[in-house]
Amino acid sequence: MNAEENINDLNKLSLDQARSIMILAAEINNPDVRIIKTILAIRNNPRRNKINFHIVAEIKERINLEAAMIAGGDEALFVYADEIIARIIAQSCRQSGLSVILTTLLSFQSDEIYFKHESALVGRTFYDAVFSYNKCSVIGLMLSDGTVKIFPRLNTKINVDDQIIVIAEDDDKIILSSDYLLRINNEYSGSTSSSLINHNTVLLSNPMTRKATKRIERNLLLGWNNKAPLIAKELDTYVARSSELHILTNSDTITQFINEQLVNELTEQKIFVHSGSLTNKSDLEKLNLFSYDYVMLLANEESEQQNLIEEADAECLICLLYLKNIVDKSNNEKTFSIVAEMYDIHNCQLANRTCADDFIVSPNLISKYISQLSENKNIKKVYDVLLTADGPEIYLCLASMFVPLETPISYYQVLQETLKYQCLAIGYRLMKYLHDETRFFGIVLNPDKQEQIIFSQNDKIIILAENFMSSAPNSTHILNIEQLLAVNRDKLQ
Repeated sequence: MNAEENINDLNKLSLDQARSIMILAAEINNPDVRIIKTILAIRNNPRRNKINFHIVAEIKERINLEAAMIAGGDEALFVYADEIIARIIAQSCRQSGLSVILTTLLSFQSDEIYFKHESALVGRTFYDAVFSYNKCSVIGLMLSDGTVKIFPRLNTKINVDDQIIVIAEDDDKIILSSDYLLRINNEYSGSTSSSLINHNTVLLSNPMTRKATKRIERNLLLGWNNKAPLIAKELDTYVARSSELHILTNSDTITQFINEQLVNELTEQKIFVHSGSLTNKSDLEKLNLFSYDYVMLLANEESEQQNLIEEADAECLICLLYLKNIVDKSNNEKTFSIVAEMYDIHNCQLANRTCADDFIVSPNLISKYISQLSENKNIKKVYDVLLTADGPEIYLCLASMFVPLETPISYYQVLQETLKYQCLAIGYRLMKYLHDETRFFGIVLNPDKQEQIIFSQNDKIIILAENFMSSAPNSTHILNIEQLLAVNRDKLQ
């Protein structure tokens, strides 16, 4: 629509019949103004009959968020897209593979996050709820006041107006197992190992911990866009004081912004600016890549190119090729992870032979996220927890940290073993299927608890935990380009 802020044009859309309305930011200067005008037109349309609209809109600049919220009132929910992507990039560089898990959860073609009132569990604990479903993964509670608790204390009581938060194949698949009372009353005698511990052992014993302590890091940010300052601030919440953030840019304006403003907004990191270009191999070689813990490559917005998406992605591809060449020609083992942002999933096909450990296709993730919020606005509360340093996050940990290897074990037992370490399993990954698309490259979210699994040396368990010491920084790389393309196949068709 060429003039969506025009009320006459909006009348053609029969908005009163819409279950939800999604508004994405256009690729124009100051798109937030158009977003706000559109919302005003929708809400103030004299011909509207609907009592309440459910509007989900994308905002590009935080400074416009207050005005947008005033315009939207209680009918609009806003997504500050750059902040969401900045959080994902900051976490993905530390937990490579996070993007494929998030893409799966946000897709309508696989297991998703749902909310449900479960009267049978009223008066029971969160721990009871975790074991009450064979084919659903309970990850939290939404309290009667709307507060979301992801992985709350195991002895948290479920009250009458609370809802459980689950990962499930569909909302009609959220069904209590036929023997759930036996399970939660410690009377279950199904097909699990004789070594299965009593439920109360987890609840009553002193929990074992693998809490991570912040450490001094040396990280590298290649390129610059609006998300760069947000990424720097997000990293500040993960690292110890005296950490370093090195930034490569050839823009005097950006360098001035960093030196005069950004340095004053960080407390744990020292910033070092390197003058150079993403597409100049000699500039990259001067950076001493092997001295960094994590490398983040951003879709560059330094220049004012007409075809911004293609230009930025092309620069990313060239940079990745140079990085791979530098790594291949070095005698050093690659000990750092690389997460790369791109704008177009099609362009990721060209990066198949590069050394990136993870790809963030930001427009794709944001569109999926907004689509989920259009179905249930409470989804935002869940991701607000998962995508911040304060609170439970998604980790991929070596299975050997929790369970014996090369021996059958039920997922029911996997759950119990992770809970002993104050973690909550939500899936696993078998590395032998790394390149097997039919097995989703070994990634299994929300498995059946009756399932028997045999873990090998490098297999992973996917958990929710807070400040968890998952492993060495580089042992969690799980995503390559063919996996990303498979997860996003709907975008390519």
